[in-house]
Amino acid sequence: MQFDPRTVAREIPGVFDEVFPQLTPGIVAHLNNLASPVQVQPVLQELLLQSGLQRAMLFELGYVVGERLLEGEVVIDWPNCFAETLRRQRGYFDAKLPDQLSVLDQSLAETVGRNLADSMREMSRESGCSIVVRPKIPGLEWIASGYGDFALGNTLVEVKCTAKRFAAADYRQVAIYWLLSYAASIERNGAEWENFVLLNPRSGKKVVMKFEAFLSIVSSGRTKVDILQLFQSHVGSRLMR
Repeated sequence: MQFDPRTVAREIPGVFDEVFPQLTPGIVAHLNNLASPVQVQPVLQELLLQSGLQRAMLFELGYVVGERLLEGEVVIDWPNCFAETLRRQRGYFDAKLPDQLSVLDQSLAETVGRNLADSMREMSRESGCSIVVRPKIPGLEWIASGYGDFALGNTLVEVKCTAKRFAAADYRQVAIYWLLSYAASIERNGAEWENFVLLNPRSGKKVVMKFEAFLSIVSSGRTKVDILQLFQSHVGSRLMR
């Protein structure tokens, strides 16, 4: 059985405690303090409270709307966006799949989607790189391949829509994406991510970092080769259990 990289990052934190021992709550708070503002339309809390959709469902819908806008859609095709959101959410056992969307739900999702699309276009303009939707994430051993959210050249962009600040699991997720890209680059099967962005189109915050700087903070002075070898030793030992 293979695990999605996101599942590894969120549900098997023990591996990362060994590989990135300094990704502590204090360091996460420090990294979050590096966040910069992104101009967005506010998602009003009073309107959120009136929505009957699960928050994960609502913001997944907003993410899909953002994707469609970035792909050139001018008028939002709600039935199509809703069907795609249901397809993605069916992968979660606790997801509550609604039969239809209310006008309020559409309005909230459109706000998030337009915030996401505008933010990505602005970062694309600043970097001079085209937006890649759902870039491929390579697999390794029992870790399956998957897809990220967006890419701008060699920069990985991951989107989070929580009301809270970025969590350790969010940083673990970009860390494992880098690890998998680095392993693939050594095998000449892919390119290594050099930078990452954690973007919240709901709160209007983003953390932008080079992976080299991030690794120097969280990996206890190990080289990239050391990090990969240690990670592979944990991957291999888990495979043998």
